[in-house]
Parts: sequence; structure tokens; C-alpha cells
Amino acid sequence: MSVIIDLLFWLHLMALAMGIGGGIAMSQVGPRLIAATPDQRTPWWSLATVYSRIAGTGLILLLITGPLLLWLRYGGIEGLNGWFKIKMALVAVIVLTIGLSMSGMARLRRGDEGGGKLMKVAGPLTTLTAAAIALAAVFSFH
Repeated sequence: MSVIIDLLFWLHLMALAMGIGGGIAMSQVGPRLIAATPDQRTPWWSLATVYSRIAGTGLILLLITGPLLLWLRYGGIEGLNGWFKIKMALVAVIVLTIGLSMSGMARLRRGDEGGGKLMKVAGPLTTLTAAAIALAAVFSFH
């Protein structure tokens, strides 16, 4: 069983890398996409699509592997400290901010410039929330 737990933890870390890597890439592509005129956005859309899919896949894997690790390694959430509750609240926030960012990107793709404004707000909030989650995770499982 320990091999399965180790592999799940490895997958969890790879998913974290995907989420962070895709997010960092989008922090560079997103503002360029928003600033470009509609006819200049074509090359940015392919990058935005790839990077957001990488980040989104990372998020889905984190949401799957996290509960599995909790159940298999710790037997559930009993005995975890208050930092874990903070971490879970922040996970809910990051799911919301990523959803808002993706919604903004979809709106922008349809020609609604308001989507870019939503992306400008949701993107940095997602980055800050990811950093806070990492900090809470350190204190949760230490």
C-alpha cells in the first residue's frame, strides 16, 4: 500500500507543477491576449488554450489525488489541524477564481471585452490563492 500512496503523492506533486506552470504561463499570455486587438489575438489563443488546459488538468488531478491521499495516508481528516481547514477553504476559493478566469477567457473569445476585465482580476487572485494554499499545506502536514 505504501507504493500506491507514494505514487499518488508523486502524481499530486506533478499536478501541482502543472497547475503552477500553466498559471505562470497564463500570467504572461493572458495580459498580452487582453491587450491585443481582436484581429491580433489569433496567435495568443492557441497558447492560452494549451496553458489553461495544462493548469486545468493539474487542478482536476489535485482534486482527485488530494482526497485519496487523505483517506489512504491519514485515514480521513480527523486529527488534522486548523491549517487544513484554511487550506480547504482556499481550495474552494481557487476553484472559484479559476472558474471566473476561464469564464472571462470564454467571454473574450466570443468578443466580449468584459471577459478580459474579469481575467485581469481573477488571474492575480488565483496566483495569490495558490501561494496561500501552499503555505497552509506546509503547516497542515508538518
